[in-house]
Amino acid sequence: MMRIDKRTARAAAFSAAAALTLAACGGGDGGGGSAAEEPSEENKPAELTVAAWMDFPQDLLDSFEEEHGIEVVVNSFPDGASAQTVLRNGLSADGAGLSDVHLVELDWWTEMMAIPEDWVELPEVPDRWVDWKVTQGSVDGRITGYGTDIGPLGIAFNQDMTSAAGVATDPESFGEFIGGEDATWQSFLDAGREYVATNDNYFIDSLTNAFQAAINLLPAAFEDPESGAPYDLAENTEVKDLFMTFAEAAEDGVSAGIAIGHADWGAGFQNEQWATVVTPAWMTGIIADNADGIDGWRIASAFPEGGGNWGGSFFAVPATGENTAWAVELADHLTSAEAAVSWFNTTGQFPSQLEAMASPEISEAENEFYGGQRVGQIYGELAEAAGDAAAGGFRGENFAGIQTLVTDGIRLVESGGATPAEAWDSVVANFEALGFETAE
Repeated sequence: MMRIDKRTARAAAFSAAAALTLAACGGGDGGGGSAAEEPSEENKPAELTVAAWMDFPQDLLDSFEEEHGIEVVVNSFPDGASAQTVLRNGLSADGAGLSDVHLVELDWWTEMMAIPEDWVELPEVPDRWVDWKVTQGSVDGRITGYGTDIGPLGIAFNQDMTSAAGVATDPESFGEFIGGEDATWQSFLDAGREYVATNDNYFIDSLTNAFQAAINLLPAAFEDPESGAPYDLAENTEVKDLFMTFAEAAEDGVSAGIAIGHADWGAGFQNEQWATVVTPAWMTGIIADNADGIDGWRIASAFPEGGGNWGGSFFAVPATGENTAWAVELADHLTSAEAAVSWFNTTGQFPSQLEAMASPEISEAENEFYGGQRVGQIYGELAEAAGDAAAGGFRGENFAGIQTLVTDGIRLVESGGATPAEAWDSVVANFEALGFETAE
């Protein structure tokens, strides 16, 4: 039975966003997107609500109540997809049913911010976050979301398995095995082919996660940044070439075809079915939970194409709320450096806050499961190495849904249901059936 927590549910929600949004959300009229009034005793509520799908450190909620005398009530959802649906419906109904503060995931950020006036403009907090996180959380130059975590990309690998295979004995040699500083997706997948050629297990759990990471690095994978309209997928050679690169590796048996969220993912670790997993920082704790009792797992310091980011969220304040002034205060509290450290220690979320990244509690903490590695330091270096690429490419309103269609094509090849060419044709047919008016 797979051991899984809410972070796993969150990750599974990334791929569950198959419902394409074909129309923008309707807007409310309670604030016009302007900055909220200053919080005061006169406008202080007894409680504030925050909608999210992850566990909150209790000390973080308690400290806000102790400082301000306001109780924080978490409206908890089982996963990001559920939170997304409630938020979408609330925005289209003039704010009905919305909380004072909402956690918004990066992959559906653009959809939720389609009408910027639906959201309160948040005050700038200089030098709190990495620059690209502030850029992600802004619309037309206005900050509408305060950053929580980020997902700098790394690769978890089992050095006992790669050592037995004679390809890598430690993080440094594994990095060289996949291409070193010049690693590409092709060199990574070719390393996988080399590994499976002489082993009776797989190189990677699933290529769908790796493919999603690769898509995130494209400047504009599926939509035209100028118009927001989807590109004609049949003519999208950049995505097709990337698709075929991964689909051909899937056909060659590089992966087990069992991604995070699959019922057999936990069992795969216990049975040592695969040697590597593409691992954003937030996934390290999930792997440690699912691979409990299995020795040899480490984090490599190299990543294909120089690195990137997968995931991350923001706290945003709906403009229709009755308590927007104090809601902004709460969003600020929940994204302080101290809060980020608390979240890292509680749930393993990697911070976007500069001070938190540098905190000894994160950068110097030795992770017992990963052989005493300083996982926080490694991911901080991976985030720095990725640079602006970590911000990802353009994500329009239909990004998540189109990505799901294309990723399902990789999954189809992994399952043996189609050749790469047949899978691509199926993806294109499914896209065309949606009837998009595509970009010129």
